[in-house]
Amino acid sequence: MGRSLPGRPEVKVVEKVDSGNDGLLFRADSEQLRRNLACKIIPRANLIHGANGEELWRAEVHKADALRNPAVVRFEDIQEWKDSSAGIDCIVLISEFVDGPSLRKFIRKFKDQLTVPFVVRWLTEMFSLFHEMEQRGVSHGDLHSGNILVEDRYSYSLLPPRFAFRVTDFGVGESLSNNRFKDDYLQLAMILKELLEAIDYSLCSQKDKFIFDKLRHELLARHLVEMDQTRDPLARRPQELFRRLGEFDAQFEEFKQASENQSDGLISPFDFLSCEQIGESSSLLHALYSDRFLGLPEIEGRNNIVVTGPRGCGKSMVFRSLSLDQRLRVGEADPDDIRYIGVYYRCDDLYFAFPRYKAPDMGVGIDIPIHFITATLLSKLLDSFERWARQYFGDEFGRAQPLAARSIWEVLGIGPPAVPGSETLRVIIAQLNKERNRAAEWHRFVNDPKRTVGHCFGPEILQRACEALGAAFHFLRDRPVYFLVDDYSSPKVTEKLQENLNRIFMQRAAFCFFKLSTESSVSFTTSDIDGKSYVESREFILHNLGIVYLHAEVEQKLSFVDDVFRRRLAKTVSQFPARELEELVGHNLEQNQNNLARQIRGKEKPSLWGMETLCQLCSGDIHYLISLVESMVRSAGGVEDLAKRSHVPKLRKEEQNRAIREAAGGFLKNLRGVPGCGGQLVAIVEAFGNVAHSHLKFMDSKNESGSPPKQASRIEPYEYFRLSAEAQQIYRELLRYSVFLEDFRGKSRRGHVVQRLYLRRFLIPHFQLTFSMRDSIELEPSEFEEFLLHPQEFERLYRLKSLEDVERLRRREEEAAARVDQLKLFPEQGEEMV
Repeated sequence: MGRSLPGRPEVKVVEKVDSGNDGLLFRADSEQLRRNLACKIIPRANLIHGANGEELWRAEVHKADALRNPAVVRFEDIQEWKDSSAGIDCIVLISEFVDGPSLRKFIRKFKDQLTVPFVVRWLTEMFSLFHEMEQRGVSHGDLHSGNILVEDRYSYSLLPPRFAFRVTDFGVGESLSNNRFKDDYLQLAMILKELLEAIDYSLCSQKDKFIFDKLRHELLARHLVEMDQTRDPLARRPQELFRRLGEFDAQFEEFKQASENQSDGLISPFDFLSCEQIGESSSLLHALYSDRFLGLPEIEGRNNIVVTGPRGCGKSMVFRSLSLDQRLRVGEADPDDIRYIGVYYRCDDLYFAFPRYKAPDMGVGIDIPIHFITATLLSKLLDSFERWARQYFGDEFGRAQPLAARSIWEVLGIGPPAVPGSETLRVIIAQLNKERNRAAEWHRFVNDPKRTVGHCFGPEILQRACEALGAAFHFLRDRPVYFLVDDYSSPKVTEKLQENLNRIFMQRAAFCFFKLSTESSVSFTTSDIDGKSYVESREFILHNLGIVYLHAEVEQKLSFVDDVFRRRLAKTVSQFPARELEELVGHNLEQNQNNLARQIRGKEKPSLWGMETLCQLCSGDIHYLISLVESMVRSAGGVEDLAKRSHVPKLRKEEQNRAIREAAGGFLKNLRGVPGCGGQLVAIVEAFGNVAHSHLKFMDSKNESGSPPKQASRIEPYEYFRLSAEAQQIYRELLRYSVFLEDFRGKSRRGHVVQRLYLRRFLIPHFQLTFSMRDSIELEPSEFEEFLLHPQEFERLYRLKSLEDVERLRRREEEAAARVDQLKLFPEQGEEMV
């Protein structure tokens, strides 16, 4: 304090402003410039250097120089501060001094000034900044509420806005030796969560509550944390996020008008494509939920189950609808209809409490996530259970509650507080919510030896608490607890975090079951931190809704899809020109896959239309069908033009066909944008599509009389394939993005159980294939590896261009069949041949 910088004697340090993990921030006065400067002082040892001592950190610090956004605080100068006598060897980063607290301090000190418009303004400026960062290929790397400054311009500016947001420390996080680069969008979500938690929702106006819900359930729960643009076209697109934010005001006016009409309906039947967007509206969720959902009986079965399927197939909507809390809200919680106590939990706050989780260095902290999830799930269970029990079993609940409370306190190992009412579930819930917060706080400092971690719940506590609850209340004896854990998917919930929590979720008991939803089979980890592997059909059942839908009867699909659209059309506030899907698209009862194949072979482009075609296009991802019909309506001129049409179906065949064929192109475009592997995934699917199309043109099916063209929309290996590490990673990404759907139901020609891979159904028209599921492209394991690693070469070798190519392929198949016969005659050679 009071000292001048060695290289800038006119700059004197006058005040300590803040401190961080790697350095200190000071305010300094410049006599020459007659203004304040910010000096960030970092020990040289904390910065990145090359093997030969090169100062690699300098390039990172300078990377924000290209940005012109007024929110950016740039470094004006870099100085060295060396004083061998005092043991000082530091770097000083000099920048403009922003007169205002960090956003973190602002949240703590000026909570009364935090409003929804304040948050919207902050997000608007952040999206504008992110847009330039995207254009110039710049990232921040360490964005948090301590690196965002709130400048109050009220005292010197007559122009709005009052507050300006300034972003500091570009590149500093990446320049440090303990490089902890963080994803900017996920960090933005963390800051948004901090802000929303600081706002008193009960004091908000109707409009602010509406926008608050949009921020919480759309931006925070979906757009900011989503990394896959094939599943969310707004993800990682700041210009689209900026536009979406600007639409909230107009949406509120539409919502207000609908409310004045005493309706909680939809403005458009194509609203709310994801369950997160519905927010807390229980009545709307109830109105849109179809109990004809395919795969529902298995979900409601008394087994631990991992439910997977393409994004938008309805996992979240089903899980929320099965919860006791939702049933209470919509008046469908009569005990005669309640076979289990459903507890819904979405993993959003699990991610925010344990972002990028790794096993802690200190073994004492290993049970912190267990403590957090136990407190969370048990508090949710007790809350909904108490409301239900008071309503339907008031007398028995009043008598048994003290016994239940004492038993649960004993299970938790926590002494009940010495206050009246400690033997009630309400007090236990309050304590559990405190334990949640304590666990999140412990985790922040889990590797700091100066901090202590308190007693944590073990993996058995949740199960024992459920058992104690069931023992205390007679009416619970035949009603187990179902914990419906939604979006339990890596990388959002990391593999290490899943391995930790699987010690709870894979437990088997008669009185509680765990239902986990995950994006794909590869986003769920089938092991735990103790090294135990969990076996499908023993510890859990894997339920792929995409495959369930794929193999369902046409009548079941039609019934489900028809019900989904009927509910949406019925809930539309303004009169929509149709009340049934049939009125919009009609029935195509003459659809025949063999005839379609012959048309394609004859170089025709068959017209695809009707409800039956919509059902064939779906891989369980019902949101795709809703979006597809919306694009059909839009291409027909919109609702107003549609209302003028008297013919049925109102959407012409050519309008339906055009929208269907264009839809796949958008998916492939977004898939190509997937970081790291997008181009490879597109090359793989294009290679398969082109090879399968060539088989349709030149080969006939062997499995049916009449010799129709071969119609392959799946891959079937001859043997279970064991892939190299590189190929296995690509295969995982194909499944993660649901480019192919994996199915173990069948056997290969050699009698082995193998994974059949079905092409995502809405891609089929793009490659001029049919929806027939009869034929396959059969591959040896080595050929499948080649297909994944070198798809263009695979296509060159296996795409048929003439009848001579067909003969070559038949000879290859005959050789494969001969090897099968040899295995049968000489089984001792089998292992060597495989």
